[in-house]
Amino acid sequence: MNLLLRPLDNVADPVWSVIILVIIAVGLALGYVVYIIGEAFEEIGDGSNDSTKQEELLQLPSDGDQSCS
Repeated sequence: MNLLLRPLDNVADPVWSVIILVIIAVGLALGYVVYIIGEAFEEIGDGSNDSTKQEELLQLPSDGDQSCS
């Protein structure tokens, strides 16, 4: 049990497992952000955020400034 829960020999030594875990977490978060930005640029370039013909047909026509009676 002393092997798993041994105290640090020098308190000023860095805890490398925590440092490595933080580096991995930052790398994964950066990869996720790059993926989201890439998808956004692809959608902008694709024009897939435009309304389709079916969506245009389903919209109600506008009669300008006439009020509903």
